Amino acid sequence: MTGMFIYRNMQASDSIAIYALMNSNLDGTFSLDVIEYFYLCWPEGQLVAEDMFGNIVGALCGTKVDRNRASLSLFAVDARYRGQGIGGKLLESFRTRCYMEGYSEMQLEIRTTNSSAYEFYTNRGFVKTADLPDIYGPGQNGYRMVAKLNRINHVSS
Repeated sequence: MTGMFIYRNMQASDSIAIYALMNSNLDGTFSLDVIEYFYLCWPEGQLVAEDMFGNIVGALCGTKVDRNRASLSLFAVDARYRGQGIGGKLLESFRTRCYMEGYSEMQLEIRTTNSSAYEFYTNRGFVKTADLPDIYGPGQNGYRMVAKLNRINHVSS
């Protein structure tokens, strides 16, 4: 399914579609309240990709950690649309947004067992900075990864 996609800021009316996307494509269950909270705290840090019919096929929910660092808190692309550059374009849009707002770093946490996500982020300038034992529950370990934003590193997809 290759097609044209529109990348834009999230709108409040997108929250239910993003909730469905996150809960059907990520390991774990996320509350609608969490997605709406992210939107209320930093509307510009919430991005979506939609197909030509207006269906949300990818979303990134960012948060402000402190004045120097932003976080990718939730990030998913519908499994049916992976491999088409959607995630890379969403991440690059978020990177640019963070840089333009004066952040010097982006961070995220991933499961140690998620090798495809680890490779995706490593290829886009993230480095592992911490082991996070039991972050996802007993015996479910993670990594923190950080990318510096002192210059914008555009990575071609």
